[in-house]
Amino acid sequence: MRLCFDLVEGGYITAAQALAVLDRHLASRTPIGQLAVENELMTMSQVFDVLAQQTISHRPFGELAIELGYLDRLNLGRLLLIQIESSKPLITLILDAGLLTQIELENAVHERKLKRSPQPDHQRAEVLPMAGSDSQASAGT
Repeated sequence: MRLCFDLVEGGYITAAQALAVLDRHLASRTPIGQLAVENELMTMSQVFDVLAQQTISHRPFGELAIELGYLDRLNLGRLLLIQIESSKPLITLILDAGLLTQIELENAVHERKLKRSPQPDHQRAEVLPMAGSDSQASAGT
């Protein structure tokens, strides 16, 4: 997600293009309930129970599944990792949409890394007192 913000900030894509890419990215994610059933961590009946609760409370699926005792935090974490790993990467979506070429995107990512990296210490000038400076000489007299 940060990539899209950086590309907008750098003038590579518009805010509207970034939002469209992010929408496609979120849409490519497999729902947690589906992943829970596929990984035999929940039954379909339990998923429907959580979905029914979700329509009332508008709380995240995983939070409700834990509260109802269908999932524990460890298994929810595993499902979230599977969800993230199986979704289409932002880079792929940007290239597929024709917003940037591979080279343009690589240059933008490189530029982003350069801007984020801390400046080397040698670029900061530091003044050190010299041996025998006036402050030492006046302190001794």
